[in-house]
Amino acid sequence: MKKWMKVTGSILYVIVFTLMIASIIVVLSSRTAGGDPQIFGYQLKQVLSGSMEPEFSAGSLIVVKEMTSTESLKKGDIITFQTKQDEKQSFVTHRIVGVKGNGASRTFETKGDANMYQDGTLVKANQVVAHYTGVDIPYAGKLLSYAGTSAGTALLLIIPGVMLLVYSMIHFVGAAKNRKRIADVHVSEEQA
Repeated sequence: MKKWMKVTGSILYVIVFTLMIASIIVVLSSRTAGGDPQIFGYQLKQVLSGSMEPEFSAGSLIVVKEMTSTESLKKGDIITFQTKQDEKQSFVTHRIVGVKGNGASRTFETKGDANMYQDGTLVKANQVVAHYTGVDIPYAGKLLSYAGTSAGTALLLIIPGVMLLVYSMIHFVGAAKNRKRIADVHVSEEQA
């Protein structure tokens, strides 16, 4: 039973430590880049609207892979592309419903799955920044938005730290009790 508890404690420690490191990476990555977190060429994008339901919902976090070439893209693929609205760059993730042209002059007709009509403008090849990997994490986008605030950053760094501290204290108390038990056994053996 004690061995099982020790193994469970070790597994819990690894999980908490991994979550803490992942939280730190996500928070610091989004803070320093001033945008979406990126790890090994994969980006986490927050879904702001329901235009792609049921594929993924508003408030989800999706994983997209950066693209350098659009040659492999075809009808049915989901892409993330840049748009310019009121002098501000923004990103949209929609499905390709048509492909026109070749090479640098290649353009894509796009549409959100939940939208009635396709997007009003064609997407040029140089506007495409990433393609959807098929991985989405429901509601995690809301957490990422919160992580971008000062309070969220502090909370995401403090909670795993407190969890590690509590685990360490429990481990320390258990070790102290074990040493006391061993010392009591040695004293009773010497007295006998």
